[in-house]
Amino acid sequence: MARETGPASLALLRAAARLCVEDASLPHVQALRRVAQREGVDLDERFLDVDCTRLETEIRQYQLVFKPEQRDVLRALRAEALQAMDFLAEFSPRLVGAVLSGTADRQSTVTLHLFADAPEDVMTFLMGRNIPFTESDRRYQYRNGRQERVPVLSFLANGVPFDLVVFGHTGIKEAPLGGGRNAPIHRASPSRLRAMLDDVGAPATR
Repeated sequence: MARETGPASLALLRAAARLCVEDASLPHVQALRRVAQREGVDLDERFLDVDCTRLETEIRQYQLVFKPEQRDVLRALRAEALQAMDFLAEFSPRLVGAVLSGTADRQSTVTLHLFADAPEDVMTFLMGRNIPFTESDRRYQYRNGRQERVPVLSFLANGVPFDLVVFGHTGIKEAPLGGGRNAPIHRASPSRLRAMLDDVGAPATR
């Protein structure tokens, strides 16, 4: 297998973008590696974070060209996310994931990071408003190598799936690493999201 030196080629990125559009649940790192394996090359791991950022740009471009309705879908999902963030304001919500990066589609889940003294605080909040939810958990890693398993509360609102990932209060100070990447997950506050609603194609900022 040939070894790539430097960032991934544009052709590889565009092929990975097509995979991600076809399957929105596919992690970007996995899409890159799948295409690289198919093409018989090894990715240069030193540039993986850069390649993932470039891939998000290619996904948005692919959607604009081949799925022009995507702007309306993304705007609707971001509007739903903002409404939920206002509703959950006491937990300092932050938007993360595909709805923030601009690569979401109709099947995408709106993922919010919440911060509370205990997960039970969020559960009590939801139950007090008659919002049924399911419980699961998710493992995250940080730059210092620390790993943390965090509860996730999932529910539907207006037909849109939501995942509420509940961190402790201090979790707002440091975002965990993105899946397969060495960079922290991008998070957006409600004020940042309001600004983005006026520019649907805007990329995420930390």
